[in-house]
Amino acid sequence: MGLIMTETTMNQADDQETLPLTKLSGYIKLTRPQFLIAYLIIALGALTQGLVQDFTINAFHAIFAIFATLISAIGVHYRDEAGDWAAGYDNVIGGMGVIRDGILSETTVRNTGRFITVIAIGTGIFQAFLLFSEYEQLSLFIIGVPILIVIIFINFLTEELPLGHEIFTTGSYLATFYWVYLSQNWVVDSSVIFYSIFIFLLVFALVPYQDIADIESDKKTGKKTLSVKLGIDGMGHLCIFAGLIGLLFLYASMLV
Repeated sequence: MGLIMTETTMNQADDQETLPLTKLSGYIKLTRPQFLIAYLIIALGALTQGLVQDFTINAFHAIFAIFATLISAIGVHYRDEAGDWAAGYDNVIGGMGVIRDGILSETTVRNTGRFITVIAIGTGIFQAFLLFSEYEQLSLFIIGVPILIVIIFINFLTEELPLGHEIFTTGSYLATFYWVYLSQNWVVDSSVIFYSIFIFLLVFALVPYQDIADIESDKKTGKKTLSVKLGIDGMGHLCIFAGLIGLLFLYASMLV
């Protein structure tokens, strides 16, 4: 008697056959540690901005805010990996290769990402509530709305909209800066705004470089990135220009 296996059943079988240590390395790889380090550095920049203005850091809220941003990023990374695989973007090259190499199934990666995202959203809401109960401050609830929209619709916003990949990816670092900064109940003045624009432009100048290795594959699969649209030379010129303009905003943040 023939045995017909559904795609989901085959994925589950592949998961079960993978060695535990290999699967663990796959889970760690999917967090994209290199990007988590970048988010952490941006978060420390937000706290440094407060110290420059002689504000006092609330260690509990700082650690809580950094945790919320990192766990949110991890959830997005997992779902992005599954989404790109389902769209056919990473079948040959690109992504972290965990699904492509058969270490974890698309279903496992997607469901894990959704679970982590639920934890991230709950953590963010809880911190916003803590800030409101302690200081009667609604700032985290206010900036949390656009952040929530991006987190929920991340694959559509970054893959389907022109400039979405660059703008919303870069925006996630800007959101990290303000989430950590506002978690301290600090005042946002012109210096902070100029500094945050500097961060946005700096990250915007760096983000496209991760796509250069995948440019040929992205062209074939129809992925909408600036690297594909402008080519390596055009992208390089734009990144240099963005970085230099960003320096002007850094100078402005020091002068006001």
